[in-house]
Formats: sequence, structure tokens, C-alpha cells
Amino acid sequence: MLFTIEGEQITKVAYERKFNERLLMLNKKHYDLIVDELNRIIDTGDVHTSSWIPGHNWMGTVYEPIWEACRRNDEEAAKFYGQILYKVMMDRSEDWYFGSYPHAKGKTYFRRSEE
Repeated sequence: MLFTIEGEQITKVAYERKFNERLLMLNKKHYDLIVDELNRIIDTGDVHTSSWIPGHNWMGTVYEPIWEACRRNDEEAAKFYGQILYKVMMDRSEDWYFGSYPHAKGKTYFRRSEE
């Protein structure tokens, strides 16, 4: 589940209409591979910053189809990638919180610690 840093639960992807439009341009097989890779990475830690996960150059990576689906527009691809990650975080069983911080582009996600 996904929550804002203030504790409000998120139940829909931001800019959902645009997200759904972009999804139509991305092959489901590629989407599933991206989701699997993001979940694999998320499983490795308790803090993740969205822009640090895919790296700068997506060529030859699982993320390249996002760029292709966005007609090779870097800005649109970054937004779509962010929406995919947001959805992945929403769909996870554990509680995640996010915020935006000046040290990083994108959002930083924190897993709620079990005390």
C-alpha cells in the first residue's frame, strides 16, 4: 500500500487518464517485465528514490520500451516510468510512504518499519 508522508493512503495513480493512455502504447509483456524488475529492486531495501533506479541511459535495459512507448521523448518517458513505479508501490502488500526531497529528482519511497 502507498501513503503520502503525511499518512494519506493513495488508491489511484496520479494523472490516471494519461497513465492509461500511455499503457496502451506499451506492450503488456514489456510492462510485466518492468513491474517484475521494479519489484525485484524494491525487495532489496527499505528506501528507494525513483530516479536512481533505472539510471540515466535506458538503452538495452528493461526500461527502454517505456521510452519507445513515449515516442522517444525523455521527459514523457520519465513521467510514465514514475507512474509505473507509483502503481507498483500501490500494489505491494507492505506499507510504503513517499515524499519529494531537494537532493533527488522524483520521489523517494520509504518502507514502514516494523517495530
